[in-house]
Amino acid sequence: MRFRTFLLPLVGLAILWGSNAASAASLDEIVARQKVLIGVDLSVPPFGITNDSMEPDGLDVDVAKLLAKDLGVTLELVPVTGQSRIPSLQTGKVDFVVASFGIYPERALSVAFSNPYGGHKSVIVAPNDTEIASLQDLAGKRVGVPRGTAHERVLSGAGIEGMELVRFDDDSTTLNALISGQVDAIGTVNYIGAQLQQRYPDSFAEKLTYLESFYGVGLRRGDPDLLHWLNTVLFVHNQSGELGEIYEKWMKTPMPMLPSF
Repeated sequence: MRFRTFLLPLVGLAILWGSNAASAASLDEIVARQKVLIGVDLSVPPFGITNDSMEPDGLDVDVAKLLAKDLGVTLELVPVTGQSRIPSLQTGKVDFVVASFGIYPERALSVAFSNPYGGHKSVIVAPNDTEIASLQDLAGKRVGVPRGTAHERVLSGAGIEGMELVRFDDDSTTLNALISGQVDAIGTVNYIGAQLQQRYPDSFAEKLTYLESFYGVGLRRGDPDLLHWLNTVLFVHNQSGELGEIYEKWMKTPMPMLPSF
C-alpha cells in the first residue's frame, strides 16, 4: 500500500514521526497550537505498519489522519507500544492514542475511551491436529500472547491449570513462535489468524473465539470537551461510511456494528 501525502485546502497535513515538540493539551489548546499529537503503534499490522515508502500507514494511521483533518491541524504521529499507551497519555506525551486500544473496565480506571471505531474477535489458533474445544483444553500447553494485550489479560486470568503463558513483544513474534513450534497455541485476533491460515492452510486453524472486543480512541481522564468532540466526529464518519471504508480497506471484511456508550 503506497502512502500519498496530500494538502488540505487551508491547513497542511504533515506527519512528523515522534519529534514530540509540543505537550499534550485540551481541545482548544490543540486547535490554537495547530498540531495534534496522536500515539500509534506501527508494530501491529494492519493497524500500524511502515509501507514500501518507509512511511507510517495502516488502519489507525488513516483514522488519525481523519481526526487531524477534522481538527484542521498538523498531525504528529508519536510511536507507542501496547505497554506504553496508558503511560503516554498519563505523562502528556500524546493528546490521544489511536492504537487498536481495546476498551476494558480496568483500563478505564486509568484513561478515558471514545466510542468504538472498530472491533474484532480474540481467538485461539493452533496446529490443525491439536484438539481445542474450550479454554480448559489449553491445560498443559504453552500458549503465546503479545504483552499488554487483552489476550494476556483474559488467558492469564482464566484459571487454566498447567497452562504456561509465554509473552512476546508483539503479534509478529507471537506468530513466529507458533510457526516455529516454540508454543503449542497462541491467543490472537481473528484477522491475524485468518492471514496465518491463508499462508499455511494445511498447518494451522482457528480453534475457538474467547472474546469479542471493540477499540476506541484513548485519552486522559477529565477532558470532557475532547471526549465529546471525538465521539461526535466518530459518529459522523461512521454514519457517512468513511470509517467502514477504512476498516474494509485494511481488514478485508465488513466492519461490525459498533456499539456506543
